[in-house]
Amino acid sequence: MMPIGGPAASAPIDAATAAKDAKLHKVSTQLEGVFVQQMYKSMRSTVPTGGLFDGGSGEEMFTGLMDEHIAADTPQHWKHGLSESIFRQLKDAVRAQGSPLPPESSALMPTGVDK
Repeated sequence: MMPIGGPAASAPIDAATAAKDAKLHKVSTQLEGVFVQQMYKSMRSTVPTGGLFDGGSGEEMFTGLMDEHIAADTPQHWKHGLSESIFRQLKDAVRAQGSPLPPESSALMPTGVDK
């Protein structure tokens, strides 16, 4: 019986390829967090503001930070999230290209998505 991923799915992977895959998976998760954060930001912009209970700039800053925190946590609860699709799409291209992934940094998502 053939594995779901095909014959290449059961092929042995060396340590360097496994390290690249781990970095690519982390970057994919960060990109998913950026997407979720933008989604929350767009949803938050549809809520009417003003009125008697308007919090002003303090409330805006708090809700922005709260959205970042929730965006960092949300993808971890998804069973089949966007990061898995991103990882699968980029995995073969990164392996074929042979170039290293970007260095470890928080340039993509300075919040907390890469926890």
